[in-house]
Amino acid sequence: MIENVIEFFKNLPAKMCRNCGNEMVEQHDCYTNVCDDCHEI
Repeated sequence: MIENVIEFFKNLPAKMCRNCGNEMVEQHDCYTNVCDDCHEI
């Protein structure tokens, strides 16, 4: 069972920024939708 969960997360596609479309370097399962370059502080 644990192996299936690990494989699931390992096989997630790269997360893309919703503004610029660049691949994000963060974990694919995080909640952020915008990369650091597009993120307004």
